Amino acid sequence: MTGLSRGFAVLLLIAVLCAGAFCALRFSMATDITAFMPGGGDPFVTEVTKQMADSELSKTMVLMISAKDPARVEAASVAFEKELRSQPALKRGLVFLEGGPSSDSEQAIYELYHPRRLGFVAQTPEEARHMLNREGLQLAASKLKALLSQPMSPLLSRLATSDPLLTVMRFFEQLQKTEGRSLKVSNGRFVTRDGTWAVLFAATKERAFNSKAQAPIVAAIERAFANTNSAFDHSLTLEQSAIQRVAVLTEKAIKRDIQRVSTLSIISVVVVLLSLFCSLRLAALAAIPIATGVLAGMSVCLLVYGRIHGITLAFGASLIGVAIDYVVHLYCHHAVAPSAVGPRATYAAIAPSLMTGAITTLAGFIALAFAGFPGLQEVSLFASAGIVAALLATSSWLPSLLPNTMTEVPLRDTVVDALNSWLEALRQQRAALWILLVAASVFVATQLPHLTLKNDLLHMARVDAGLAAEDARVRERVARFDQTRFVVAFGKSDEQALQANDNLADALHKAVDSGELAGFRNVATLLPSKKRQLEVARAVRSQLGNGEPLINAFEAEGFRGAALAPFLNELQKAELPLTYADLVDSPLSTAVRTFHLALNDQSAFVTFVRGVHDMEALHKRLGSIAGVTLIDQGQQLRSLYQAYQTKTAQLIALGLIAVLLILIARYRHPRKVIAAFAPALLAAAVTVSTLQLLGHSLDLISLTALLMVVSMGVDYGVFLVDAESLGPRHARAALLSVMVAALSTVLGFGLLALSDHPMLATIGITAWVGILSCLVLAPTALVLASTKKP
Repeated sequence: MTGLSRGFAVLLLIAVLCAGAFCALRFSMATDITAFMPGGGDPFVTEVTKQMADSELSKTMVLMISAKDPARVEAASVAFEKELRSQPALKRGLVFLEGGPSSDSEQAIYELYHPRRLGFVAQTPEEARHMLNREGLQLAASKLKALLSQPMSPLLSRLATSDPLLTVMRFFEQLQKTEGRSLKVSNGRFVTRDGTWAVLFAATKERAFNSKAQAPIVAAIERAFANTNSAFDHSLTLEQSAIQRVAVLTEKAIKRDIQRVSTLSIISVVVVLLSLFCSLRLAALAAIPIATGVLAGMSVCLLVYGRIHGITLAFGASLIGVAIDYVVHLYCHHAVAPSAVGPRATYAAIAPSLMTGAITTLAGFIALAFAGFPGLQEVSLFASAGIVAALLATSSWLPSLLPNTMTEVPLRDTVVDALNSWLEALRQQRAALWILLVAASVFVATQLPHLTLKNDLLHMARVDAGLAAEDARVRERVARFDQTRFVVAFGKSDEQALQANDNLADALHKAVDSGELAGFRNVATLLPSKKRQLEVARAVRSQLGNGEPLINAFEAEGFRGAALAPFLNELQKAELPLTYADLVDSPLSTAVRTFHLALNDQSAFVTFVRGVHDMEALHKRLGSIAGVTLIDQGQQLRSLYQAYQTKTAQLIALGLIAVLLILIARYRHPRKVIAAFAPALLAAAVTVSTLQLLGHSLDLISLTALLMVVSMGVDYGVFLVDAESLGPRHARAALLSVMVAALSTVLGFGLLALSDHPMLATIGITAWVGILSCLVLAPTALVLASTKKP
């Protein structure tokens, strides 16, 4: 080793050690699907989608507890909340925890709404005028008379003189019967209408998808329930709807998949190396480029993103199958076609092939960096850094660490002889090989027209079936609204956004009446805009005048007109409208805060809709309202995903063109270019067709895995083409190295097919089919393009 190369090897070692320390100190893994959520499209919709993912609504967990004895449900709820509040992790990590209305909520409602009651008599000025006409006033008087005959009359009689229209009382009722909720308040606890489940709401400080932050919270909830259940003789049942739990369990599942795949891959590769080279030393040395590549990919991603996604890390675990290719080629050539000078000379002989293979692989992955898709950009960065680092480690360290001569291994000689005989047999059967290529082409031609694309992200998210069913049950009991389809009312200020929200609520009421949707949940009832409050108050004053119509209607029901003086005096006072800031600073904040979004320089309020029967009519109805946007998040993501899928396919095509140009520049000979490139291209087409036949539709993940297949397939072609020009010994070595490289890749990437996670399984299946196709087609193309006569 020269002084220059020795110095570089030392610097590389220092860099790897630093990368290892950096990864150990800064490692953080993400598992949420939002990393693979496409950007672009309407900037406003994109911003809303991002804010919704990080909103308090997304952070809110719904915990439901039941007991074998329904009479103990409320007691269990109280005990469970007490246990939850005693958990240190929950004290630190929760914004709020509610098992029932706060003790001062009724007083807060009175203090907030009673002084402003004129502005809340009705939802609109028109409705206020209708309520306060002769028939409306007579109805209000008779209703008050009926209520005063009930047991609660002492309290009501004190309120009736200042609020004979029962405006504040309606707010108590609305809070207990909000549109879309199937809950009631019993003995101060939230319970379902049938009384069989008690309900608690909790919101976390950290975003729901932050599995590292949520793991202690999920564990604390489990401990609190275990303690409560023990106190109730194990008669309780807990069900949850919480993204936090899904994120934590998904991370654990991905880690198990990665650990399983990594372990099996390493064991399998070690077994192959020991079988062919009978050397623990060589098996141990093979780990150096692999570890270097994985550390490089991890450290670069952690440096750029601050965390690494589980899917990207799975690529890292599978990088074992790529990084070891460089080692395999060196080992096989040093064993079968060694240089008399030593291992470094052997490496020098195959270095052009290794460099060409690495560059073609990099060309494909670098193309993904321009997709504009965050998840794929991360994969591209990881793979590119890992490939470069693995190649540098192989070239800098391994030649100096290898023995000058390799141990003779009968099994290896047998395999080499068999492969060489197989190649010679192929040369004797060129006509049959043409039949193979034609058959493969016909297979592709019959399957590709039926190719289907998955244009949504739902199939990528790994959610346990039992967990998903539990989540659905909880949401059905509590809120039947589709949280992926909603309407946003926005403006430059809270007031402007609330004005748009008022108009939205008016339109949605008409949409319900017209049968376009079943219902909606909106903050307009609790918080109209200041403008709307003032308009309603003016309508009340205009309709009642000096109060004579009110007095006449109530006196007709037996009330004394003089008793209404407190309310009549209110007609002369100036209004003090309720604002969003007033509610946020009150015990009622959670009733409106979950519907509010802060968007860059705008304020927005979200309305959830239920049972949309005519989306086109709803779009048309809302399209004319300024400051209102109807968002179908699922459709939005599907459209963007489809666009990115198309763009990614185009970039992969450009990457392949770049690979082709690299091969043309390297060989400057059509035969060699075709022999190196065509098998990988046909193998990719065969892979896609096979996936289609097996019922696996093409998506972004399978496209990415397909790119790896092509890149590695080109490597096989390059080595076979180069070895043919170097002589028989190198040809025999190349056959062995290509076979072992293919086997190691299948054992690396292919084992992902056993993963429970849909994304990882897709990578594995694609790699399994693709690499085997490349292994068959690469020697076939070499023989057909060869000028060597049989």
